[in-house]
Amino acid sequence: MSKFQLRPYQETMVSEILGSLAQHNSVVGQLPTGGGKTMIFSAITHEFIKRNEDVLLLSHREELVNQGAGKLEFVSGKPVGIIKAGYPDHGDRLIQSASVQSLVRRLHRYPPDRFGAIIVDECHHATAKTYRKTLDYFQGAYTLGFTATPCRGDGAGLGDLFSHMVTGPTIRELIEAGYLSPYKYLAAEKSMVVRGAKVRRGDYTSKSLARLNPRDQLAADLVSSYCQHCDGLRCLIFAIDRDYSKAIAAMYQAAGIPAIHLDGETPSEVRKAALEAFQAGEIKVVSNVGLFTEGTDLPAIEALQMARPTKSLGLFLQMVGRVLRPAPGKDEALIIDHGGNWERHGLPCGDRTWTLEGVQKPKRAKRLVKNAEGEIVEWEPIEIVQTTVTTREIQPGNVDHGLQGRSPELDGFWKMALDELLEEREARGYQKGWVGYRLKDLNAPLGVWKAAASELGYKPGWAWYKWRESRAA
Repeated sequence: MSKFQLRPYQETMVSEILGSLAQHNSVVGQLPTGGGKTMIFSAITHEFIKRNEDVLLLSHREELVNQGAGKLEFVSGKPVGIIKAGYPDHGDRLIQSASVQSLVRRLHRYPPDRFGAIIVDECHHATAKTYRKTLDYFQGAYTLGFTATPCRGDGAGLGDLFSHMVTGPTIRELIEAGYLSPYKYLAAEKSMVVRGAKVRRGDYTSKSLARLNPRDQLAADLVSSYCQHCDGLRCLIFAIDRDYSKAIAAMYQAAGIPAIHLDGETPSEVRKAALEAFQAGEIKVVSNVGLFTEGTDLPAIEALQMARPTKSLGLFLQMVGRVLRPAPGKDEALIIDHGGNWERHGLPCGDRTWTLEGVQKPKRAKRLVKNAEGEIVEWEPIEIVQTTVTTREIQPGNVDHGLQGRSPELDGFWKMALDELLEEREARGYQKGWVGYRLKDLNAPLGVWKAAASELGYKPGWAWYKWRESRAA
């Protein structure tokens, strides 16, 4: 333990987790991405090893297996065996770092009472059959799970896997203490379309999102917002599928910006070389799908572009967490949301209470409101004032109350579009509701709905209600 120094909150969590084992045999520790959960479970492993009890670390990706093994070896001073295809078998070592997919096929090699503790990294995946089979096999061991987001994709908690939870400081508290980077949050004025997207297992399907959002236009928008707001910064992009990610990287390359696409099928040596080049600044943009949402420590990331909408709070927080790790010369992180995720989940540092049943929302949730400068601020009233800028900043703060109820002027495109709809309705004798259906199809901003309400004789509340309805669809 003399090799490293735990932060005060990490020491507290280690003490609380070890203390809880007197009453619970399965405990989950929650800590935001970048808070140092690997150091916490490494310190806990050290305590078990001192009692001569073997420890197993379970992970679901190769990077996590190797990263965990390295940290465990550093903290404990003991060699760590790796259980994964392609690695030599060192089954006699006290600490094992295992790929759950490999271990579940080798359970017969280990006696059920082999381990005193099993640590599950990114334990929100522990509901999978491979994890359940492994944990059932070693049922006499303590089970300790660690994650930033202790919930399933549909928002349900992990109460069927763990009997107690220990929570650490919030994202806001870690930023204020200097352990996470401050951030600026920008959102595209016209978010990716989700209305009509299919939902499976609590989230939009990539196939339906691809059908609704033209690939080349999205890629061009990403390059444009990068050049406008974070030109030259090292940027990580989350895409909806492999084809979109490849197209995005190609669009960046065509613009003369060094970029690469990576996914779970990219050979490990290619990924390793690409990330080293990214760290060195030789590659400016890494576009990925399903690869860097968890675990990978990349403090070099200075900017993040979300090019995938998600209904999953857990996935949202895992994505934004990638850019919040502090690094030398990094004054603040930049997040650009092209998927409208802030409207579904709020800001990364929003008030959330994690429980074994999932995340507990505040009784009176704060609203996010746009002010005259285009910033998004937290405020209680529900009215949102649109601006016509391409992106607008989203941050906690105070709103100018004089803006309440004020509608912006429509820009040329939306004024022409609304005028055409109103003229067509009158010419064809359609009901007023037809305009609303068409505005939904166009994914119109709130200012257009307000103008339509005025023209159609509706009350202002109709505009707000229909706009929110179109965004949630």
